[in-house]
Amino acid sequence: MFRPESDWTDQQRFGVNNFYIEAMATMGDARVDVRHFNWVLPCTGVFSPEKHYLDYSLDSQPRRSIVSMGGPNRRAAAGDILYMPPHRQYVGEPALQERHLVCVALGDMFLEELFEGRRPLQGLDPCADVQNIAMRRMFEGLAAELRSPGFASQTLIESMMMGLAVELVRHMGPQDLGGGASRCGRQVRHIVDYVMDNLSGPLGVADIARGCNMSVRHVARVFKDGTGVSLGEFVARSRIALAKELLRGDSSRIKEVSWRCGFSSTSAFSAAFRAATGQTPKDYRCQPTQVH
Repeated sequence: MFRPESDWTDQQRFGVNNFYIEAMATMGDARVDVRHFNWVLPCTGVFSPEKHYLDYSLDSQPRRSIVSMGGPNRRAAAGDILYMPPHRQYVGEPALQERHLVCVALGDMFLEELFEGRRPLQGLDPCADVQNIAMRRMFEGLAAELRSPGFASQTLIESMMMGLAVELVRHMGPQDLGGGASRCGRQVRHIVDYVMDNLSGPLGVADIARGCNMSVRHVARVFKDGTGVSLGEFVARSRIALAKELLRGDSSRIKEVSWRCGFSSTSAFSAAFRAATGQTPKDYRCQPTQVH
């Protein structure tokens, strides 16, 4: 059977029709893509990923696939977010349905650089249904950025993939990591969490510093040192990514989208959105999408 972290090139795709990669990005030995395929024939098989693999379902209907996660009592239905550690055998029983997924593969070099040579993902158990709101937001952000890349897109995508890895450790790893994650990394994660939770409100550097209980100078420096991106740029890109998601996903008025993304007026929102994407919010909403 296929390796889930690959693009299935040169692999047998028995039972699958209409497979294609809509958009993808790579960072060393890490990879993320948005893919589409349709299971049309019953198919059960054993597979083993070579990298830490996560995927997120972009479909509104629940997945009905079953995955055996390595033991007789580990047979579980796949949820919105699925995690599989590498070099283990899994048995997949995919449901006959169309799928749209964001797929992330994290290689050893990417993780060792992120965690400064430590391996906090080593020993994590597989999970067919990871319940984590922060990871869900990052997957949605990845999908939006891959489909409509903007300024410094590669940097933003890499930042979100780093965030996924950190959040996975925080969610599924031991409570006491014994210093496994650096203080800088924890502070960056705290800043990212605060920004993502407050996109509709004021997010100047002073606001973020106050909300994260840091000094203005420190919050700006630690974020820039930890991500290579200025805090203001990250806030701006996150607001545009949220706007893309809202414009594509519901029927909210442009004025409401503007407010939910933290803009002071519809005109300010339209100007920022056009500068970032080359389109007005209305034009972006009306354009046909490849998926969904």
